[in-house]
Amino acid sequence: MYTQARSPSNWTVPSHVSMFTGHAVHEHGVDHTQKLDPGHTVFEALAARGYETGLFSDNPFLTDHESGLDEAFQTTRGSPDGFDPSYETNGSLGDWPNGFWYADRTLEWVDDRDGAWAACVNLMDTHRPYEPLDEYDRWSDDRSRDLQESMGYKWHWEFLSGDLSLGFARILEQIYDGAVRQADAIFEALVRGLDERGVLDDTLVVFAGDHGEGFGEPTAIPSEPPAVSHRIGTHDALYHVPLVVRAPGQREGRRVTDLATLMRFPDAVRALALGEGRADGPAFVPADGTAVASQAPIGDAMREEAERVCGDAAPFAKHARIVYRDRPGDEVRRAAAWGDDARESVVRGCGGTADDSDIDASEIRAVFESDRFSTVDVATPLSDYSEFEDASDTQFTADLDERLEALGYR
Repeated sequence: MYTQARSPSNWTVPSHVSMFTGHAVHEHGVDHTQKLDPGHTVFEALAARGYETGLFSDNPFLTDHESGLDEAFQTTRGSPDGFDPSYETNGSLGDWPNGFWYADRTLEWVDDRDGAWAACVNLMDTHRPYEPLDEYDRWSDDRSRDLQESMGYKWHWEFLSGDLSLGFARILEQIYDGAVRQADAIFEALVRGLDERGVLDDTLVVFAGDHGEGFGEPTAIPSEPPAVSHRIGTHDALYHVPLVVRAPGQREGRRVTDLATLMRFPDAVRALALGEGRADGPAFVPADGTAVASQAPIGDAMREEAERVCGDAAPFAKHARIVYRDRPGDEVRRAAAWGDDARESVVRGCGGTADDSDIDASEIRAVFESDRFSTVDVATPLSDYSEFEDASDTQFTADLDERLEALGYR
């Protein structure tokens, strides 16, 4: 169990591209306006080695959007047209199954495999709207559920505009905490299923979050908005993620307090599953004790929404750049820049900070512009694809647009 793991970005697409390719977000530059070209992911490398690969998720950015992430897999299972009522969510905000459906489809797929396989299961149970089943929903009540339903899908802008008190975000967090318990239970069901099939000891298991979630946490940089939902900002709540790894045949557990980054996922696969590369230490720990994370400014659609609700998009349309450096014990030194403003602090344990001080943002940009990173050509702008010649149909089908709307992205 890694206690100081960080995601490459604060939202789905760039974070997954970094996890699958091993390139930093500012190196690959892929977001929802670009399509990842074939041949750059660890799952394609596994397929070339004879593995069958599968992707199982209700996340439209992975399975339906033209991000190209689904094309890294031989099998993809996204949102079903229909499903057994036993998989219904505990809410009225959407018509999609909970994550147990995807866990069961994954295990069925495993049953049909005769040889080596590699699967990615992306759960959306901890993504808004939060709709955990009653048995996991320990902390919410009718008030918190009614509040979520009344706020619709884009409630983050209501908080960021100041129209809604951040205290209400803490009420929503009560439902989110139940969703976390549900995600844990789904992961347990997957692991138990692999064990019952007699394949767990032959499987590398990685459980992680591709980003975190904010509920109004104040930021150390005065010009930065509070951490609300995800996609905007440098707050550690958006980047500090769970990471639990079990190597094939592993019997003894341990707690790793060194700085870790999900960008090392391809290296971990090669070391722990294929027996290649570095395997002399924790697989997700960078050799030099340094990791980076970043977020590009919001795009046109989010700018329009910010202007409509908040009046001005400028406070939310900045680069987020973060440099992490390992420290002794369960600590990380964190230097974060929001646009031209920057601050450095020490993160202790699960989030307590100390030694806060202002720094020059150029110090952080210098790391991002250093020789250790280089721009990689792994994607093509969506507008360059001939099948998207009509600008009105460039990125989204009607069903995809509706699903992204339901998740608060449009």
